[in-house]
Amino acid sequence: MPEKLEFIEEDWLSHIERERERIIDEIALDLATRHPEIFENLSLKESNYDEVREIVRSAVLTRKDLAPDEIDIVVEAILGQSTGYGVLQEFFVGEEAKEITEVFINPSADGIPKVFYGRRGRTWPAGKQYFKSNEEVLRYCQKICEDAGRPFTEDSPIVDAWLKDGSRLAVIGFKASPLGIAATIRKSPVTRPPMPLERLVENKMLPQFVADMIVDLLVKGHANLGIFGRTDSGKTTFMRALALHIDPIDRVFIAETSFEIYMPNLPNCVNLVEVVYGDKTIVDMTQLCKTMNRNNPDRAIVGELRSKEIIAASQMASSTSGGFWTTGHAGSINDLRTRLFGMFLDGGVQLPRNFLDEQIASMFDFVIFLDKEKITEDEKGRRRLLMSVVEVIPGKGYRTIIEFDTQAFAESGGKVMRWKYVNPISEEKLAKLVFAGGKMRDEYAKVMEPYIEA
Repeated sequence: MPEKLEFIEEDWLSHIERERERIIDEIALDLATRHPEIFENLSLKESNYDEVREIVRSAVLTRKDLAPDEIDIVVEAILGQSTGYGVLQEFFVGEEAKEITEVFINPSADGIPKVFYGRRGRTWPAGKQYFKSNEEVLRYCQKICEDAGRPFTEDSPIVDAWLKDGSRLAVIGFKASPLGIAATIRKSPVTRPPMPLERLVENKMLPQFVADMIVDLLVKGHANLGIFGRTDSGKTTFMRALALHIDPIDRVFIAETSFEIYMPNLPNCVNLVEVVYGDKTIVDMTQLCKTMNRNNPDRAIVGELRSKEIIAASQMASSTSGGFWTTGHAGSINDLRTRLFGMFLDGGVQLPRNFLDEQIASMFDFVIFLDKEKITEDEKGRRRLLMSVVEVIPGKGYRTIIEFDTQAFAESGGKVMRWKYVNPISEEKLAKLVFAGGKMRDEYAKVMEPYIEA
């Protein structure tokens, strides 16, 4: 009598996925043995990406246990392993990824995470499902955090970590995010070359005359410069664009909490970042600022002023002969005064409020304010704008040089893009800038036209 057949209840889709994961692991292991270079910082070598893809695809095609519609899925999964980007790889590699600045993973009440990305100043929905569950997001983020030595656990539910290309992951989960894991990946500057100042002019962030003035006088004249604005106003983008005009021979030191300012045009440049392991900061921004000063830089750049590092940064600003640059969150001079007061307080220094302006003058020759307008929107997204260029005059206060005409912009519904040339730079400051290498033009010494069109 024939044996009775037994039917086992099983989720067939789950079985297929488990089998596919097993095959992916087997192929990846074989490739890692035969082509170890594939898994060694491929994300930093995009030039050979197509060649590597062909190697992976050839290995996948040798498998007879894969259906035709699984080939591309497996190829992408293995490439995701090699770069460290995993299922989000398409946001980091390829021509279409170059304009993407950030990737966001949001939890939702239905349990299916949603993915968005940042491009041209605004957020867009990805329009595709990358994670099937919160558990998949958890595993994805934990892998990155563990590789970076910063465990993401219930005891440490908010973590900043870095992918191997320098992209920064900020993840929140467990009890700190009740709907599920929330994460933001800010792409590494290594994967995003600096945007030329000419492109910012084309995008109407600032007019050509103002761009020329800043480069000729503030950059070439080795001015101490602060670039301030609210979140996502383009501070780092603008600083990197200006840094393209730094003399390549200059010795430049850059200190940041995370790696964002990468300048491939500066061969004599050293990037420093904070070192954190778990919940312990081993090397902080204050130590980095002190280290920079001891290395005698021609130019010193602090990625962003946030807290007590202001004390070491202010000492560096007053002692660096070749120019001190930094960024920070402030929308106006009054905002800047309030922010700096709080930063010094974080460092244990009760700075008298009537001494704030003197402190700012000891750090900066000029401050530039940026913002992002929300009236207009086109295929390029919302514009980031240079709002003002302000000269800081010791003992006298602040002198507005350039100012965006917000009234004309608002009254025209965003159609009129112009800046007011309010004052020329003071004679004393002009002389100082030219002495330090600045390039002088007649129109920098006096206001010839009160309005400058984009």
